[in-house]
Amino acid sequence: MRFSPILLLAAAFALAGPPPSFAQSVPTSASQPALSAPQSNPTAAAISAPAPGGAAEGAAAAGKLVLLFATGTDGLDAQNLAILDSASRLYREGRPIIMIVSGSTDSVGAPVQNLLLSQRRANAVARGLLARGIPAERTQILAKGETNPAVEVPRGTPELQNRRVEITWR
Repeated sequence: MRFSPILLLAAAFALAGPPPSFAQSVPTSASQPALSAPQSNPTAAAISAPAPGGAAEGAAAAGKLVLLFATGTDGLDAQNLAILDSASRLYREGRPIIMIVSGSTDSVGAPVQNLLLSQRRANAVARGLLARGIPAERTQILAKGETNPAVEVPRGTPELQNRRVEITWR
């Protein structure tokens, strides 16, 4: 008897669950930690920050929103919360159907810890979107760890632009 590779893959995921780097829906359990209060993070900023007065239009033209984080952190500061507000406006205007939240890190630290940190960052952003009315079923989370740097630097070198979460949509 022959089994299709797709069927075998589906069965493997059904038994083991997807690895953490695969897309997942936003967890909506009541046990999820609440969105952290805004923190002072002078290094965080939006790489593709929307223009004032036309925030949603500027973001739509850029095709993505980027939230930056200090080394080793996953908390959202005031700048990141403003970017989440822009994402919410885009969603309410009906532009994106699915919002894809991709967490990344720089290469400081162990790769496994960086993968987990990128997941925590993406989850924090996804919870922020959920708090702003974007349904969990319209959000996907990706954890990329240090595998997708925005800026190539030697291993172990801190790089702000690599410590990010990107929100894209389709």
